[in-house]
Amino acid sequence: MNILFFTPHAELWVHTVPEALIAKAMAAEGHKVRYLTCGAMQTYCAPMSAHRLIPGCSKNDYDDICVTCGENAKAIRWTYRFPMDTLANYLDDADKTACEKIADEAVASQSLSTEYLGVDVGAFAMYELTLMYKTMSTAYSDSQWAEYGIYLRNSILSLLAFSRYLKRHRPDVVTAFSPQYSNINPCLTYASQQGLKVLFMESGNNLSNRLGTMRVWDWRVHGLVNPALRYWDRSELHPVTEQKAKAVVGHLQQILNGSHFTVYSKPFEAHTDIRRKWSIRPDQKVALMTLSSYDEAYAAYLIHGFPEDKVFSDVFRTQTEWLKATIEWARGREDIFLIIRVHPRDFPNKRDSLRSEQSYKLEGLLRDGLPGNVIVNWPSDEVSLYELLEDADLILTGWSVTALEALIFGIPVVTYDQKLPSYPADIMLTGRSESEYYANIDKAIAQGWRIENSRNAFRWLAYNFVDATVLVSERFGAHERSVDEPSGSAPTGLKRKVWDHLRERYPILNKCNDLLDWKGTRNGAQLICKLIDENHDSLLSVRKAIALSEQKPLQDDSAIVDKSLKALHDLLYANAALPPGKEGLSQRIRQYLNSRGFHEL
Repeated sequence: MNILFFTPHAELWVHTVPEALIAKAMAAEGHKVRYLTCGAMQTYCAPMSAHRLIPGCSKNDYDDICVTCGENAKAIRWTYRFPMDTLANYLDDADKTACEKIADEAVASQSLSTEYLGVDVGAFAMYELTLMYKTMSTAYSDSQWAEYGIYLRNSILSLLAFSRYLKRHRPDVVTAFSPQYSNINPCLTYASQQGLKVLFMESGNNLSNRLGTMRVWDWRVHGLVNPALRYWDRSELHPVTEQKAKAVVGHLQQILNGSHFTVYSKPFEAHTDIRRKWSIRPDQKVALMTLSSYDEAYAAYLIHGFPEDKVFSDVFRTQTEWLKATIEWARGREDIFLIIRVHPRDFPNKRDSLRSEQSYKLEGLLRDGLPGNVIVNWPSDEVSLYELLEDADLILTGWSVTALEALIFGIPVVTYDQKLPSYPADIMLTGRSESEYYANIDKAIAQGWRIENSRNAFRWLAYNFVDATVLVSERFGAHERSVDEPSGSAPTGLKRKVWDHLRERYPILNKCNDLLDWKGTRNGAQLICKLIDENHDSLLSVRKAIALSEQKPLQDDSAIVDKSLKALHDLLYANAALPPGKEGLSQRIRQYLNSRGFHEL
């Protein structure tokens, strides 16, 4: 088949390399691969955002980024000899003027519903703006409307150039890394309307090997909804292996040390006694309510990547309504102490300096009038999530991934609507009504700490980290890991000096060297080829078909989970100085592991 790799963001090398390794491996499997890149026709894009530029920046500001983008594309063409074209080759100045006029008219009328070539570009252009300003509405300021116009112009230009490319070249499949972005989504939507299969590609979620793995699924079928939710069925069908457990432990190691750029919480140091800090009575159960930032889900909804019921619940319409109702419920429950943890992303943090629209609503709601058994943990308190988990009896959340961090340590989790989270209903307590929500809280309190929670979380994370991805490159995946990596076969002595000199003089050699490590991608590429050739909608669909043909018996994973839980406990409490005999999470885990023969704890 003819496969087009649409790569307008080639400047983002850490994402471009894994995609290119897959392209080369798929070519080795017999597919014909072509590349389509940008060619410096955008006035704003994801690479410019990654370099802290803002919409409306001058050409002088972004010229170097465009040059690097072109050099990266050149490295792929030079190393792999793929046919390569650019969007810029299909546009002229008149096109740019016409597209700018359409965008200007939309901004002048404050319209978000622009259609172009049958594509809802008006909606797609809202994606990055929503994330940048962390909005939960489309009530834009004048300056935001001006920036929206820039995204819209570039969306239309990309679509126009892409449509002309398809008239000259007719691929069978179009694939793109992170197709939700406003200059890619219109193109893939157009390709889908033309009857082409379009594939979503994105790095895996395992932080210990994020860049070394890739998720792949049919963009038209799933949008931004994780297909693992469709194929999971139930926990006991997915026992973990040693390999899968290792992936999960590696991921948690990156979270626990707090250094990965995607981790907001500070590392656990056990400096804060939560019960003493907030005067929590010994007879009170601690319910930790973890809020989510809203803009990411809202942005996905705006571009039709999430269905409405994955963002707006019919149990509590919004997270704010859930928060109000839970506070009122807690007012009459003196046996409960409720800690409300506001998500760090709603406030300035290590990744950005803006406050979210939601943060102002939360301040208005949570600053005054709270019951005596309710406290708010603001990001400015600088309390680690794991300091709270040490004393938490249960977690209440809408869709936060902190649920998985709690579950894996055995803590029960309650969500108020099973349609909201990107994890399955059978690994937590959830439902579809307000009465079920409150009943599940009491059920979680009655159940308490359970090893079944840990097993379920290990299985779900392993399913996502291993089954739902393909391995691309262990070597390239090491780029983000915050642990020392062996030097492997790197040259030493005189050879190293010569190599360093050549790389300094010819920077393209560094890029070509990254691209040579593609043979280890063959197995993963074969699965992607099956996805395409056999018309599957995801890697999980492919793996399910293979599993049905093999009919392997399910294995007992109890010992593997126990061993892995011990490893996580040791990581979490390595630098903690808990008082002897302190009740809490560590004691519960140690008591369980001791009962299973880990007597050294």
